[in-house]
Amino acid sequence: MEGIKKYMKMLPSYDINFFRVDEPRLPALSDKDLYSIVPMNQKRAYDIYNVIGRLFDNSEFKEYKKGYGPEMVTGIAKLNGLLVGVVANVQGIFANYPEYKQGSVGVGGKLYRQGLMKMNEFVTLCGRDRIPMVWIQDTTGIDVGNDAEKAELLGLGQSLIYSIQQSHVPQFEITLRKGTAAAHYVLGGPQANDENVFSIGTATTEIYVMNGETAATAMYSRRLAKDRKAGNDLKPTIDKMNKLIQDFTDKSRPNFCAASGMVDEIVDMTAMRGYLEAFAEAAYQNPQSICPFHQMLLPRAIREFDTFVKK
Repeated sequence: MEGIKKYMKMLPSYDINFFRVDEPRLPALSDKDLYSIVPMNQKRAYDIYNVIGRLFDNSEFKEYKKGYGPEMVTGIAKLNGLLVGVVANVQGIFANYPEYKQGSVGVGGKLYRQGLMKMNEFVTLCGRDRIPMVWIQDTTGIDVGNDAEKAELLGLGQSLIYSIQQSHVPQFEITLRKGTAAAHYVLGGPQANDENVFSIGTATTEIYVMNGETAATAMYSRRLAKDRKAGNDLKPTIDKMNKLIQDFTDKSRPNFCAASGMVDEIVDMTAMRGYLEAFAEAAYQNPQSICPFHQMLLPRAIREFDTFVKK
């Protein structure tokens, strides 16, 4: 009875302590290491768990469907004792993946079938449990080609955007390094849904449809081949390629991303935790609705997968 009286006194709005599942704690790992963990060189890989461990309470993270869709990490963490859902790209390579391409090697940062399906489920569960979400992007795009078309990746990406839009929970997006093409929209980007409340970039942020080298190759490779075959001077075409690459570079840098509204602000990596704390505290201040099971569906789904999955 005393507990009921305590929560009734909080009406007509909620006391934020109603939603705390733990005492607030700082990350156990230092955020000062982030600049040495995340390389400026976009082609170098890093361990996303080392990033997650420097952003959330006590560096704790409960992963959802670990091993399935290995190019993506999904799970729950805490910010000042408040639960948030976390989705992040994994970097590196994955042997014999994706499953719809025989003998292929998956590349970290790219979205494949299993990862898209896992994210769809995770977003839906966060929506049902009324858990705010944090997206940590470093993506090179969605897999393409005949195999990807047969695996219905475009439909799965569209379905994920729909799931985000229907979740009706606040979402915070970090473009840690790359935000590329449709994958930027799919991974909680502000242009694709009404649930994104704030987006930040860092010193390593680049947002583009494709990088300059890829664009220049796509536009001028056939012309180069024709010039070479005809014995013409290649320099004019190469100059145009370099000019295009530079233009893409200039229009994908952090300052341009902020000035053009692709992110709301460029922040120091060591300040990301403060932004996330403010997001979580604000999201739980006076939510439009709460989960009647008090955030029990997602932890149960994690427990069931961890129990029955074949190791």
